[in-house]
Amino acid sequence: MKIAFVGDVHGCVRHALGAAVLLQERRGIRLDAVIQVGDLGAYPSPERFDGASRRFARDNPAQDDFFRLLDPSPRFAEGVRGALGQVGPMLFVSGNHEDHDWLAGLHEAAGADVVPVDPGGACRHVACGSVLALAGQRVAFLGLIEVAGKMDLDERAYTRLMGLEPGDVDVLVTHDGPYGMSRDWRGNVQGSAKLSRLIEHLQPWLHVSGHYHHVNGPRRYGRTTSYALHQLVRPKASRWDPASVNPEQRVTAGSVGLLDTDAGDFTYVHDDWLADVRGDALDLAGLVAATR
Repeated sequence: MKIAFVGDVHGCVRHALGAAVLLQERRGIRLDAVIQVGDLGAYPSPERFDGASRRFARDNPAQDDFFRLLDPSPRFAEGVRGALGQVGPMLFVSGNHEDHDWLAGLHEAAGADVVPVDPGGACRHVACGSVLALAGQRVAFLGLIEVAGKMDLDERAYTRLMGLEPGDVDVLVTHDGPYGMSRDWRGNVQGSAKLSRLIEHLQPWLHVSGHYHHVNGPRRYGRTTSYALHQLVRPKASRWDPASVNPEQRVTAGSVGLLDTDAGDFTYVHDDWLADVRGDALDLAGLVAATR
């Protein structure tokens, strides 16, 4: 069975769905699940944006696609329906760029660990601490990042997962990564010590994360192999990284990963066709129609 993993989306939901559709079509496979590792960019309105999201969306129009998903035009809705007909909904965990109060309200209203966040059900949020059976794997989800304040890892969810027995989880999906995985441009160590302890305790065979906007892995932590995904669509320009220039808004190599559960194999997707998923206003309906 096959699971696609998608890196930080930051609102570019048409690119995410389009990449999943093309992955399935170009590889000649069937995806049994699609999982996004946080920073989907799930906000109910632009007024709820945090400062960084507002600033980047100003120069990168595709980052407003999540709002178009909430109130789609007929053509947008056609593309979403077509994608869902081929790859099914995308599950996602909380990143540090979501409206967490809004998401919590959706869970409370539904009384469920997995809730759709848009009218078409294309994106479904998974509550932190949940363990789902997906493609024959026991997949645990823990969003947010280790930092003081409201973005910190959910303590109850963390405790719940630490209370499981080693080997109870096959795959761990987080937004943050394990401590020491890399350094930022200032030389500061990146990653979460608490996630390192969780990985050491649970001993899943696979861990997949995002947040840091670069490929990182494979890294070994005991019996666990850990991978971090690139940002799905890099900004058109970046004041921190002049090389990160993406004027055509193409999907980034290494921002999608593919798990073959039968082979026990995870690989980054670097295929040339990823660059075909591009544009400020991707025609998802046209992309889907071309794969039929």
